[in-house]
Amino acid sequence: MLIDLVIGRRLLRVAAVFGVAVAVLLLSGSQGAPAAAPAPVNVLLVTIDTLRVDRVGAYGSRAGLTPAMDALAKQGVVFEQATVPVPLTRPSHVSLLTGKLPFQHGIRDNFSFSLGAGHRTLAEVLKARGYATGGFVGAFMLNAQSGLNRGFDEFDDEFDGAGRQSALIAEHQRLAGEVERRAETWIERAASGSRPFFAWVHFYDPHSPYDPPPPYRARHAGRPYDGEVAYTDSVLGRLIARLDRLGVRGRTLLVVTSDHGEGLNDHGEAEHGFFLYETTVRVPLIMRLAGSLPAGLRIPREARSIDVLPTILELVGASGAAPPGIPGRSLVTAVADPGGPAPPSYAETLFPRLHFECADLRSIRLDGWKYIEAPRPELYDLRGDPGERTNLYAREGRRAASLRSRLLDSLGGSLEAGVVGATRPAPDAETQRKLASLGYVSGSRGSAGADPKDSIAPFQAYTRAVRGAFEAYDRGDLQTAASGFEAAIAGGRAGFDVYFYLGAAYLGLGQAERAVAPLQEATRRNASYTPAAIELAGAYVRLNRADDATAVLRAALSSDAGNFQLHSHLGYAARLRRDLALARQEYETARELNPGDFDVRMNLSSIYRDAGDAPRALEEVEAALGIRQDSADAYNHKGMLLGGAGSFLEAARAFERAASLSPKNPQFWFNLGLARFREGDRSAAADSLRRALALKPDFAEARALLAQVAGK
Repeated sequence: MLIDLVIGRRLLRVAAVFGVAVAVLLLSGSQGAPAAAPAPVNVLLVTIDTLRVDRVGAYGSRAGLTPAMDALAKQGVVFEQATVPVPLTRPSHVSLLTGKLPFQHGIRDNFSFSLGAGHRTLAEVLKARGYATGGFVGAFMLNAQSGLNRGFDEFDDEFDGAGRQSALIAEHQRLAGEVERRAETWIERAASGSRPFFAWVHFYDPHSPYDPPPPYRARHAGRPYDGEVAYTDSVLGRLIARLDRLGVRGRTLLVVTSDHGEGLNDHGEAEHGFFLYETTVRVPLIMRLAGSLPAGLRIPREARSIDVLPTILELVGASGAAPPGIPGRSLVTAVADPGGPAPPSYAETLFPRLHFECADLRSIRLDGWKYIEAPRPELYDLRGDPGERTNLYAREGRRAASLRSRLLDSLGGSLEAGVVGATRPAPDAETQRKLASLGYVSGSRGSAGADPKDSIAPFQAYTRAVRGAFEAYDRGDLQTAASGFEAAIAGGRAGFDVYFYLGAAYLGLGQAERAVAPLQEATRRNASYTPAAIELAGAYVRLNRADDATAVLRAALSSDAGNFQLHSHLGYAARLRRDLALARQEYETARELNPGDFDVRMNLSSIYRDAGDAPRALEEVEAALGIRQDSADAYNHKGMLLGGAGSFLEAARAFERAASLSPKNPQFWFNLGLARFREGDRSAAADSLRRALALKPDFAEARALLAQVAGK
């Protein structure tokens, strides 16, 4: 067949560049004749967040920040013009790991919902091929809630351990060294196994706020971003060295890239997301497969992050496993023909519209030219003007029209391709707060459709002002936070999240009446943001308006029926109204939707207890303890259930565990003393009761029981 001949000729050409190893690998995946099975190839994918390409020595920097990456570049292939389709962490990583563009997978912003199950990830593909899979992320926005955990045998997104940078951002990221340590442990274990491994390791450190650890802080004083880059590169070097020590370097494909760059005030943009200039969409992309990929090869043509997935699959002999219909294309042909043609590179940002009510931006990059669709369109000759300082749109109208046509082709003929509907699930409140304190804040009431170029200065000022309020909220200074949110609203540029957190701050200050109005406004501005409805219901509950709370929660269910928290809060509202049958129904629905929620299990245990169903109550508290093994309250609840059933010895054990977890709680010591007394151990009972009285001398019940124990 003609297609077989064409494929065979291309693969033979690739073989001439790569050598025998890759020739066998590739031909085995494309020819009908039997071929020797290639040795399994491990895959290590490292993504360094917010890495601006001009800070990397292999891409022209002379600052000496990246010796590990520079050495890797000499050992592998450097794609000089690699770009991402969106300059935001979550959507960019989703594109990288699915081979799809943002309007195809639906994740357009960091405030997005989870990746839909219909979009297969690289981890899912490789796991199905028999790979051991491990993911290790340094930022909460890539945690399991993102959906990127799918396909990983082990997905490490725990942010409460050591290696945190500061009290403010401890909840948001982990130092690269902590991520690397956990990844290294897993890789060492996987390398000794019988299966090939795929590890994704994500380092978040270069992202703002820039705060490199010592000694990089001192070495790069006044240039903290550079310090973050240098520190992260040093950690990358340790990870690469581990491959050598494990003896797997020769059979491990190593890919290092980034999700986006950083503005650093070029074009007025301090960070990223607002524009589509090269500072934020061009990224490093380096691949090494010792003995197969040619060392020191540099590819000058365009490459796209969506091409990484099919490239990896082809290099490990699994090109046929690529998800059907993905626009990403293997870069193996680029290695064979570095100067050959490349498909256009698409990029978008909806950030200006979603967060400041400006126009969306979209761009197309092809053959050294770049067109940006904006209210005032832009055209740049990237070879002659890599800094994008001279807009040639008016001068090069025909070229601009041609590129715009290619842009429309990429979008299927419409600039509105794939716009996400407002009814999709929103991120939870904790995610919203953390994103905001990192700078991902939203504004409102800007000029709809305004050119982002005209709004960058007010946006930067707004971001700085509102971030301060979120930082205050983050550290528990609710009065300062409320004042900051009030000022933002008074200034006329406040998004729904500002109203939401103003209401939340008021609630935290015990001002439920004041919280109602801003929370109502938050739900009005974004009806799909469920946490606002939950907080508003909470305010109504504090004001003894259970019926109003129920109405708000029911309204939220109409657009977010699968939200277990809504059902859980409806259960609580029903308990307040003493409708235990409805409360049980709502909590059981919440459990069905999320069986791993501790609070739902505990509340169900209480409901079953009140209904006289002790066995089911005990079953639920055991499930709760399986979720949170260090909960003193759960052990105390378990002890009370066991004591009520007459199992005093087991009850005493549960109370003892509760008291050991919370030794300053006099009630737990009293309960333990009572259980020991009921089981007949008067001496132990007396000891426990004395502990209770030492903590609370006026504990009348404990004093009376101690007297009874002593026989007085």
